[in-house]
Amino acid sequence: MFTNSKLAKSVKLACAFGAASAALTTTQVVAQEAGADEPVEKIQVTGSRIKRTDMESASPISVFTSADIEASGVTTLEDFVQNVPAINGAKLGSTVNNGNRGFATASLRGLGSGRTLVLINGRRWSSGDLNAIPVSIIERVEIVRDGASTVYGSDAIAGVINFITKKDFEGVELTAQYDVTDEDDGETTKIAFTTGTSSDKGNVVLSMEYTNRNAIWQGDRDFSACPLFDNGPGSEPFCGGSGTIPQGHAFPVSGGSFVVENGEIVPFSNAQHGYNYAAASYMVTPQEVFSANGSANYEIADSLSVFTEFGMANRQSEQLMAPVGTFWFPLVPESNPGAQQFGEDVYVARRLAETGGRRFTQDVADYRMVVGFEGYLSNDWTWDVSYNYSRFVDTRMVYGQANEPRFDILLDPELCADTADCPGVWNPFEAGTLTDEMIDYATVTHSPVLRTTTKQFMANLQGDLGDLELPGGRIMWAAGVEKRWESLLSEPDGAASLGQIFGVASDRTEGQYEVEEFYLEANFPILDGAPMAESLNVTAAVRRSDFDFLDDATTNTKFGVEWVPVTDLLVRATWAEGFRAPSISELFLPEQDTNPSYADPCVNWGTAQDNATIRANCQADGLPEDFSLSSNQASAKFGGNENLSPEESESFTAGVVWSHESSFTMAFDYFDIEIENGIGTAGVNNIVTGCYASEGFSSPLCDLIKGPAYQGDAPHPTSPRRNVIGNPSGVLLTNANLAVFKTSGVDFDFGYGMEAAGGEFKFKVNGTWLNEYKYTPFAGADEIDIAGTFATDQWEGALATFNEWKVNVGVNFMADDYSVAWESRWMSETDEFGGNPEQNLSTTADAIWYHDLSGSYYMDNYTFTAGVRNLLDEDPPYTTNNGDMNTINYSYDTAGRYFFARVTAKF
Repeated sequence: MFTNSKLAKSVKLACAFGAASAALTTTQVVAQEAGADEPVEKIQVTGSRIKRTDMESASPISVFTSADIEASGVTTLEDFVQNVPAINGAKLGSTVNNGNRGFATASLRGLGSGRTLVLINGRRWSSGDLNAIPVSIIERVEIVRDGASTVYGSDAIAGVINFITKKDFEGVELTAQYDVTDEDDGETTKIAFTTGTSSDKGNVVLSMEYTNRNAIWQGDRDFSACPLFDNGPGSEPFCGGSGTIPQGHAFPVSGGSFVVENGEIVPFSNAQHGYNYAAASYMVTPQEVFSANGSANYEIADSLSVFTEFGMANRQSEQLMAPVGTFWFPLVPESNPGAQQFGEDVYVARRLAETGGRRFTQDVADYRMVVGFEGYLSNDWTWDVSYNYSRFVDTRMVYGQANEPRFDILLDPELCADTADCPGVWNPFEAGTLTDEMIDYATVTHSPVLRTTTKQFMANLQGDLGDLELPGGRIMWAAGVEKRWESLLSEPDGAASLGQIFGVASDRTEGQYEVEEFYLEANFPILDGAPMAESLNVTAAVRRSDFDFLDDATTNTKFGVEWVPVTDLLVRATWAEGFRAPSISELFLPEQDTNPSYADPCVNWGTAQDNATIRANCQADGLPEDFSLSSNQASAKFGGNENLSPEESESFTAGVVWSHESSFTMAFDYFDIEIENGIGTAGVNNIVTGCYASEGFSSPLCDLIKGPAYQGDAPHPTSPRRNVIGNPSGVLLTNANLAVFKTSGVDFDFGYGMEAAGGEFKFKVNGTWLNEYKYTPFAGADEIDIAGTFATDQWEGALATFNEWKVNVGVNFMADDYSVAWESRWMSETDEFGGNPEQNLSTTADAIWYHDLSGSYYMDNYTFTAGVRNLLDEDPPYTTNNGDMNTINYSYDTAGRYFFARVTAKF
């Protein structure tokens, strides 16, 4: 077997020093072309099913090897993938404590993790959780940065992240790594074992990995030790907290907001009385993951092989938040001993500090199995068939939840007297009055189960049209069929199913669907070796998808051009239709409570609000001119919707890749994506602001604020839209086909290599410039552009940055027995979308530059590595309207400086 010159040239164009325009996938076939004296190596380029003799690709593709991952010093793929510049917006991971169940995700172009298809060896698996994929089994990561629905089906609107596992490993590799912050917390341990063996008939690889990450507390960092508030420009941030407090925050039915202090009733002050929930919350969540992965292939005959893959991961993760409160704000009758001092019935926001905290644990089983056959026919056509089964089971435990009906009994002397097992009447207006007997009586442990299953059958056939040739060569093609089955079950426990646990979904939901698909791809080599056309290829693809829950099948197409006018220069472009059917969770998840952060337009409306309509509506709501809030979280409901229809998109890319004598490469790729019929919600900020900005509350958005009765909250004394503490309540965030998204920008890559000082230097720069990120959140709304801002991410419903610039810079020096690497990440500053600098102290999240440094020493079969991540210990920026930790934790590192040491032995 040999590597022909055309392949070698395209490899230089595509992969030199990180300016990757195409990539090898797992399949390599050696075939004897008609009339050829020697076999020709054919490869399958990521983003296509066609096996070709070159790597030139119309689609822009980033390739990261296992060496890149090792040099970064990370222990999980979450930490590596989320730092890719094309990843933007909100993503779940270790820094998300409130609102995560241990997941790690990635969002290409900031369009949402559900529009970024994550694959293992080109195949789907049920969870898509990055925690389920161990670092040790990874050969490389390939990221397709344009629409790929015609190749991979639904969910690939923003692109594809394909994790390629090791297939031909031989020997034994042992790795041990230990990480710790300079605050002596967040310890992370990784132990990995990989072994493989080969014969002339096949290969077997087995890898096992164990990682254990300890928690970091918000209270252990100065910037997050307490919830910060400010009084606008010229003020200093001060420690405040939640208005749901251990001594009881009282709201008499006649109005007002009070607390009992030293036996006296005094007005509530956030600065004086607010509850510091940060001290009882995780900043970095702990998790323990054990995984085992393997693959095998065996040549049954000269033209027939069998292959199999398996993977399993057990993740035990945890989130910890401050103790639950009476977030439904129960009415305490005047007959209660604590309410008597107010002389009337009183609503109470009481933190149940005596319970010790809310603890959420997950015991997750995430596994997959693939079996298949592949081979080639006598005319050199190749084929493969496979069956892929994956299942995700999340068995959760939630400790310290409130049984709402029983707390109502504890607060009402008459109800308590009529209830045989009531342990006594509770006075909520003093701290420490909730006894152990009351806790046993009125708190519960919740144990729901979530299960999803994906089954996928695939059959593919690739070949050429034989003697029917174009001037550039043979017409290559690929065709195939796929059938996929998806199912979901969400099962609450007994107490939840009775509706007794506040804020927890009580409905059992179950659903499934099937989809049948057919695709066809073709590569037309128009010219080869002509003047101003070293090569010119045109590609085309079509895919038809038939979902059993949709009325009609859908057909999507993609076209591409690859033009090499002169040696070392590639010009490329793609146009693609995209398609995303509603996911199984978007269809069938039950309705449940959520408390998203938002910016209230009525805060200090008398002096800080210059919109006359908003001022009038705030006044009509009965809110005082100096209206303030003890919480920036709305009370809302979200859930699935079985009546959703598919999203549709169009994407366009155009770029150039230039390489000079294998030492310098550069690539520029423009992208433009538009999504219609986007699935999501209007977002709390949009709903509340749009409603209050409409004359006389006339906007249809006001219909999405159902009010406190819908949520089960205590009512506000004057506003029908707000609960007793002043936040909008009953905000409906159920999934719907609402939005139109438009985003465009430029990806760029530079690489340079040179020999010097007895070794080899490699320099690289890669980044993304975000030109626009526009969306129309619902029909009739104004289009907004959040590029260069921090705003509510429409997928996660949380604050995130949409940086105009994200740039990674790296320098690596390698000698015979040692290497040194410097990696850095720069994120440009963002301004708060819709922020009011006249009202808030900080409406800008400053630019930030992270630096990582590592070095390795090679001795015989051993490699010793040590390094530091976030070398300069950069703190995330403070913003007045933040999601958590006084910053934008979905976008920034929060742990601080991390030291790591690793040893690897290979035999």
